[in-house]
Amino acid sequence: MKATRKPRQSRQASRPVPPEDSLSRPAARTWRRHASRMLALWALLLATYSNSFQAGLVFDNSRAILRDARIRAATPENVRRIFTEGYSSTTSGLYRPLTTFSYLLNYAVAGNGIRPAGYHWANLTVHAANVSLVYLLGLVVFGTAAPAFALAALWGVHPLLTESVTNIVGRADLLAAFGVLAGLLCYTRSASAAGRDKLLWLAAMAAAQAIGIFSKESAVILPGIVLLYDLTWRRRAGWRERAAAFTALALPIAVFFYLRGTLETHLSASNSDNPLLTADFWTARLTAIKVIGKYLWLFVWPAGLSADYSYNAVPTFGWHPAEWEDAKALIALAICLAGALLAVRSYRARKPIFFFLAFFFVALLPASNLAILIGSIMAERFVYLPSIGLAGCAIAGIYALGRRAPRKLAPGAAWVALGLLCLACAARTYARNLDWFDERSLWTSAANACPASAKAHYNLGTVLAEVPGQLPDAMAQFEAALRINPDFAEAHDNLGKALLQTPGRLADATVHFEAAIRIDPGLAEAHSNLGTVLLQEPGRLPDAIAQFEAALRIDPDFAQAHSNLGKALAQEPGRLADAISEFEAALRISPDLAEAHSNLGTVLLQEPGRLADAIAQLEAALRIDPDFAQAHNNLGIALAQVPGRLPDAIAQFEAALRIDPNLAEAQTNLGKARDKLRDAESQLRGLSR
Repeated sequence: MKATRKPRQSRQASRPVPPEDSLSRPAARTWRRHASRMLALWALLLATYSNSFQAGLVFDNSRAILRDARIRAATPENVRRIFTEGYSSTTSGLYRPLTTFSYLLNYAVAGNGIRPAGYHWANLTVHAANVSLVYLLGLVVFGTAAPAFALAALWGVHPLLTESVTNIVGRADLLAAFGVLAGLLCYTRSASAAGRDKLLWLAAMAAAQAIGIFSKESAVILPGIVLLYDLTWRRRAGWRERAAAFTALALPIAVFFYLRGTLETHLSASNSDNPLLTADFWTARLTAIKVIGKYLWLFVWPAGLSADYSYNAVPTFGWHPAEWEDAKALIALAICLAGALLAVRSYRARKPIFFFLAFFFVALLPASNLAILIGSIMAERFVYLPSIGLAGCAIAGIYALGRRAPRKLAPGAAWVALGLLCLACAARTYARNLDWFDERSLWTSAANACPASAKAHYNLGTVLAEVPGQLPDAMAQFEAALRINPDFAEAHDNLGKALLQTPGRLADATVHFEAAIRIDPGLAEAHSNLGTVLLQEPGRLPDAIAQFEAALRIDPDFAQAHSNLGKALAQEPGRLADAISEFEAALRISPDLAEAHSNLGTVLLQEPGRLADAIAQLEAALRIDPDFAQAHNNLGIALAQVPGRLPDAIAQFEAALRIDPNLAEAQTNLGKARDKLRDAESQLRGLSR
């Protein structure tokens, strides 16, 4: 008798349960377990980022928060401007109104002002929400809680995410990721819903897309992620079935690009920020692939993290495969191709591997410089969302290893190792938070991590130049930046400013100011600084005035240039009134510019009947800057002209010399004032006899 064959289980039956089923109609007890796991994740995040609340308003935070007048008051006009103008007051080409609106909520509504702690709490809250969404995504992909929890924990504390969480302006990436993750999860629920419920989930997905894309343009990838989900688990879904979902996603994207198109602006990018802008097509793409390799390495070994990867931290591909830098690009290309091959091989049997590998590349595409060139060659914040794919691959691999491990190994050894890995990542993130404490710590760490970055050395030099006694170290950093990039106009300008404060280096300062102007004729500060040098050279007064006027043609609101021009005009016969007008213009723009108050007061001393006004201006300068030696000296000169105020004048000269013992003018004035006071006292004693 012929034996009947046992039907073979189909490959289709061995696939994971459709992921939307893993979250549908859960029991109350199941949701309580999910909630307890989320609370544990939040506790882990709070411990990891507990030292981030002391980080200052560093890096781009100054521009986005301190200099944006639109966030200082919650008025309808400011809200209108936020949604009709570009991102931050000085950045062109970007439109992220919801991110700016969130700063308004912090600054004006919550009353945080310029205190950073509230902004950090907001960032951590959004990150915690994203970690919860990643946990839910893990449930969708893995179908079970253990790997989902591990995915959320590893991703949530990974050091590569620190820039997005601890750097306040990283909020754009946090909100964009929230929109993508929430939108994807809404789509998974809509796939198993019908009727009114389906419409509600699609509406929620569209709202999530709007939140993401109006926070940062990279959230435009959500349709691609949704399509990836469909290709992974819903291949047989027809295009008619998908049409409603993609139409819902298209609406907020269309509105975003329409509003973005109404702005009279364009993306501002420079070769120093992204050297690929001036490279040929293939050189740029191979270098971009090398950058992907650097992201992969930083995910595996996040020891050297930096706030800046601009020129020349990532050298462009030079078509010399024997050289290590070019070999890195080829190695990265090989890894990417191997990843693509692994994804293809995993498509049927290991869907989580396929999904997370594809997720990484799709999420990274807008910022990868592969499809389009953007303003930066590399930044850790660019992989905030894509790193979910890398973490997912790691967890999928560990989960598979744990299930296939020999029985002689201790049960759960793989998960113990994963727990230790999460603790190590949390410790590294905790340490990385300290780098964001202030500008000096941030740029010191950046210069150490990326010694080939000209901007890292430049920014560190700028910070050191403001620290008493650190001027030689600042000059060394500017020189390091110029060795890397000799055409770095701002570095020439700042090195010139440092040399200007160094005795006997006036000629060297001039060379660097002229170099800065030659490289970038539109650098207003370099024109003003060159004018300051020329003002000290005999016979160069007209040239100095020309430089100050050039600076003001470039930037009419340059308060320091107005003040400097006023100082120059005061030395020209018959131009005293023009000088006063320039000082007043400077103070209208910047009322706290102590030098302008002092210069205006000094000029008013020469105007008949303006002695009281001169004293008021000099006192205003000293209220702003009590250590302004020249203002003390000038106030002493003014007070010496007031009957009975000679002792006060002497006190001002003495104060000037305490601050600057080498101020010769104050020494002379003090001697004259003391002699005059002694003469007056002698005359008084003679009269009393």
